[in-house]
Amino acid sequence: MLPYNTFMFKKFALAMMMVLFLTPLSMAAFPSDVIVLDKAATVKLSDDQLIDTYENTLVEIEADRSFHATSGFSPKEYKDYKALLKFRLLLLVEIHSRHLELPQF
Repeated sequence: MLPYNTFMFKKFALAMMMVLFLTPLSMAAFPSDVIVLDKAATVKLSDDQLIDTYENTLVEIEADRSFHATSGFSPKEYKDYKALLKFRLLLLVEIHSRHLELPQF
């Protein structure tokens, strides 16, 4: 009976090592591209810089939320997803500036 117990112990130890060491790797996040400014620096931004910073912040928040809600993205997928979110936001801003209505599904 001893060899079976040894096998089960090794199997259990391996499973525990995988859980303890691999889980933090899958939960790691990508560094943010947004620099958080204080009030004085925010006031100094031009209108275009202010809008661009706001858009980048919205994209970063949504990408981070989506990253943690799924199993995570690879670095390339994360970058592509953020680019897609930014493009969507720019389209919405342009549609709004032209006073158009959003297409409905």
